[in-house]
Formats: sequence, structure tokens, C-alpha cells
Amino acid sequence: MRRSAEDRIWAKLKSSHSNPAARPLVVGGSLLDLSNPCVVVGGKNGAGKSRLLRQISDELGDGALLLDLHHLCEQALMILRSRDDLDAMVDEYDELGPSADRLADLTRVVGREYASVEWYALEIEPSDQAIAQRFKWSGDQPLVPYFRVGYRGLNYSSRDMGMGEFSVHFLFWILEQYREAKDLILLLDEPDAFLPPVGVSSLLARILQLCLLNGWKVVLTTHSEEIIVRALEQKAFTLLRMDENGVTLAEHAADDPNIANVLLTRPAVEHVIFCEDESARYLVRALIEYADQQLLRGTTVVWGTGNGYLTKLHEHLPRHPRPDIRFAFAFDGDQRGNLKEREGGWPAVLLPTNQDPDTLFKQIALDPGKLSSRLSRSKEEVARFLDGIEGSDPHDWVNDLGKEFGRVEVLAGLAAIWVEQNPSEASQFVADLTTGWK
Repeated sequence: MRRSAEDRIWAKLKSSHSNPAARPLVVGGSLLDLSNPCVVVGGKNGAGKSRLLRQISDELGDGALLLDLHHLCEQALMILRSRDDLDAMVDEYDELGPSADRLADLTRVVGREYASVEWYALEIEPSDQAIAQRFKWSGDQPLVPYFRVGYRGLNYSSRDMGMGEFSVHFLFWILEQYREAKDLILLLDEPDAFLPPVGVSSLLARILQLCLLNGWKVVLTTHSEEIIVRALEQKAFTLLRMDENGVTLAEHAADDPNIANVLLTRPAVEHVIFCEDESARYLVRALIEYADQQLLRGTTVVWGTGNGYLTKLHEHLPRHPRPDIRFAFAFDGDQRGNLKEREGGWPAVLLPTNQDPDTLFKQIALDPGKLSSRLSRSKEEVARFLDGIEGSDPHDWVNDLGKEFGRVEVLAGLAAIWVEQNPSEASQFVADLTTGWK
């Protein structure tokens, strides 16, 4: 199943549940809206992800299926590895599958071209009655899964499988037990926990496909960055976090697309923006951060020695038709009217207004209160220093301010304040960048 097919599954799943008369089912106060066909829940350890799933299960009763796959796999393997008569037992049972579709799912997610796969449901009563109750699935008799596979001349069973391979077989085996169930909400606690990254996205796509075919919804918890990113793209991600009083809070990607940044490692650099000097570098970063934080995560900004080097680089840096990294050139606003477009080259954009960044930053001297707050200094201290450098050239003004209060803090603070005061300029700058890259 290709990426484009996975995108279509998301769209089909949403449209299949787009009943405007349906009332959202909200669990745990305003914590989670289960009217969505798929909700991916993430958060740091201890944030309450597993507790949330148990709460939903308690409130929905038979309308939900809670699968904490890690615990179920451990219990099943303990039962299976305690027996040495399983191959003899299966002669008394009918093979349950997998079907051709499920075999295709196993092949893609596990990453093995099996020569043969056999699924069985063995009537083995676990000694622990609490565990036995969990293994009753959709019937009254406890059933323990048993799998036999052939792969590259080897024949082995569930007892010999690693946890990752076994968990994938087990998950699809369980879902097969519920294929006749309607209006079911799947509650999956980290179903990808034992999988390598290469199989995670495929697992999610196939879970969504089953939901689409059976009319189900799904809520799953995960630490997988790949699943989180996919859910962010679809505005289907919810972040759980705990406040200072120990209360679990939920934040949704539909309200803030940047909520998952605390869980994601910084991606590889996809965009490099060259600018004239250090002041321009901080302004570029502030503009992008305000307008598109996701873009900033994969962007690095490089500054040099002024307009001369930037013009030469713009003239000669080649543009490959299918680049791994995209480049752009951010010229100071005072170059407006002097900039020459290069046909077939990388985009050149202009920073806001007709002035250079240092001149823009000096205007912030009119509001020393905001600057003092950014620098964690008293308003009086900052105002006194600003009075002393009032008549300076803008470039010298910024340098002197940086020497007094710390260059990094000053440049970052000045850029952030200016963008806060001119938000439309940030949106326009990012729009110019993305248009040039397209």
C-alpha cells in the first residue's frame, strides 16, 4: 500500500463518519472527542495515556475493545511456552486463516514473504481467571492464539517468534475475531511498541483500512514519531500532559499544529536560507517561527558578510530539479528594487519593509518595557542604557546593546518583539519562501 493510498484511507475514513447529526461522544469531561474516526494520543511517560484508554473502556463497555498488546503478548507466550503438545492439539482444530488480505497485511508489516501461515484458536484455560477473562474475546470460551509459519525453508511457531512478529500476528488475529462486530471503538495501547520504524506506518494504515471496512473507530496511544507526524498531518493527534497539580490535560492538533514538537526529534535539514548578517538571521528565524513552526524545525539559517557574498551565491548556486535540500536567499529590505531575479535559480526573497534589520530593531527602543521583559532586566536599567546610545548608527546601536545585555539574548529578543508587532509580515515572508520553492 503506497503513501498515496494511505492518504486516501484517512480521507475515506473521515467521510464515512461524516454524519452531521451525530453527537460527539466526549469522555473524561472535555478530555477527548470520540466523534473522530481516528485519534492518535501521545505524551511523555506517566502522562496518562493508558489510564485514558481504560477510562474510555469503562465508560463504553461492550462498545469498545481495549487491547494492551504488550501485556496480552506476554501472557499468551507464557501460556504457549508452558505446553509441549500444541502441534498435536492443532490436529483437532480448524485453521482460522489468515485470509488473503490479512496475509498481505502480515507480509507488509512484518516484512517477510511467508511461504505459509496458519492461524489457530486453541481452547486453553489460563490458570489465572483474570487473564482467562481477557482471552474470551468475542465469545464465552477463552481462546489462545497459535501460529505456524514457513519462511525461507524454516518452519516455526508462535513459541519461536520474537515479540515484534508475534504481536503483529496476534493483533490481526484478535481483530479477525471481531470481524462481525459493528460500531466498535478500538482502544489500542502502543500497538507498534515492538516494531521497527519501517513497519509502523504500514501497521497504522492497515488498522485504518480495517476500521473503514468494518465501520469502526480507533483510539491508539503511541511513542512512534512516524505515527505522530502522520496524525499531525490529518489533525488527528492529541497530546496528553500533566500540569503542576497532577491533572491530565489534553491539547489537540486541530487547535495547535505544533503541540507534538516536545515529542519529536529535530528532523533532518530540508531547507537552507542564506542571509546577509547575524541580525538578518535572527529576524528570518523569528518570522518563520511565528508563521510556521513546522517549517522552522527542518530549516537552518546561514549568515555571512553582507550583501556582496549573498549576491554572488545567488548568481552561482545551481538548482537541481529534484533536490534533497532546498535553498533560498533572504536579502535585507533595503535591497528592494536592486534585486535581480535569476531564471531557474533558487528563490530570492526580501525581508520586510524597505529597511535593514538593524534599523527595524532600533525602533523597538520606543518601547523599553517589552525589551526589558525579554532580557529579564528592569525597565529602568534598560531605559537608561537606551538613552545613552540613542544617537548611534543602527548597526552600532544593536552591537552596543548586545555587549551590555548579551548578544544572543538581544538579537533574539529584538527579532521576536518586531515580529509580534508585525505579524502579517511573517505570513507574507513565509508565503514568498514557499512560493519560490514550488
